[in-house]
Amino acid sequence: MAETFYERWLRSGAEAQQAMRSSPAVARDRDIPWVSTAQDAKVKLMVAQELGFATMGSNVLKAEIPVGWHTGCHRHGEESMHVLQGEGFSIVAGRRFDWHAGTTLQIPFGAAHQHVNTGDVPALTVSGMAFDLERFVQLARVEQLSPCGPNDDETLASVGLQGSQHHADGSRAVIHLEDAPTDIAFSDNAHLASVHNQHAFTQHLVVDKNGFRATSVAVTTRWEDPPYHHSGRHKHLEAIVYAIEGQGTTDMNGVDVAWEAGDVLYVPPAMWEHQHTNNSPNPVKQLRIAFGIRKWFTGIWPEGFTPQRIYDEAGAPLEAGANVVGPGRPDA
Repeated sequence: MAETFYERWLRSGAEAQQAMRSSPAVARDRDIPWVSTAQDAKVKLMVAQELGFATMGSNVLKAEIPVGWHTGCHRHGEESMHVLQGEGFSIVAGRRFDWHAGTTLQIPFGAAHQHVNTGDVPALTVSGMAFDLERFVQLARVEQLSPCGPNDDETLASVGLQGSQHHADGSRAVIHLEDAPTDIAFSDNAHLASVHNQHAFTQHLVVDKNGFRATSVAVTTRWEDPPYHHSGRHKHLEAIVYAIEGQGTTDMNGVDVAWEAGDVLYVPPAMWEHQHTNNSPNPVKQLRIAFGIRKWFTGIWPEGFTPQRIYDEAGAPLEAGANVVGPGRPDA
């Protein structure tokens, strides 16, 4: 007798667990080649299901805009973009938004947009999208409106100046790092123990309390941890962390995963305990990219999927702090 759909369904939990155990834990920047497209002179896809990551439909891309160039103009699903290097501006749905290193730009679903490098170094960006999720639910659309290429002085002059930091609907479009609040009250999960004392220094970017309206993806936080320091130990659904500066390891479900600047750390949606550690003499700076599908599942099944702090045998929360003596410490 042929296998029924229900018998296949009964296997789905075990198959998902196997996929998460087999998923890469890191997208290593040095191993991923740049490619050229109609939209970008240089771009690399870092996280996607087609690359073997057991994601909830999430994607991460890195792009470089050469000096004196602009990207193409296109439209697609929602995007959250953080500027790692350079300066310039973007045109989103006809509005100009200026940026520099440390700026985060939120691009609404379906809004035509283009990025322009006006600085004297290549502009480098990292972006989160939910293209794989959109494709699964039959909403994926990418429309190329014009190609990338060298800037034209006359065209640049006609753009005009930035009018505000907001889209036409009133939601915020950009936030600069120097304007980002550090108060834990700005976190979307401020009521949860798992986010308190998680890192030494945290800034809140694309979050509701900053005036943003993000649905499927948001670059939510940027944090710094000093030398020989560890984060809090916690667990939750999918996490994606981009390493801006420094290097370290993450204890993920009992396995140490090494990463360095430029890499993307990927924690699958398996509620695995994990903790980030900097065992070097240099500070670490990292960026969190959050995806709305995680928030949706947290809401419908909070007992199983709510982010949770891990506690020691005495009942004390395992929060951020100095490392114990270990490899890399001068007193080891």
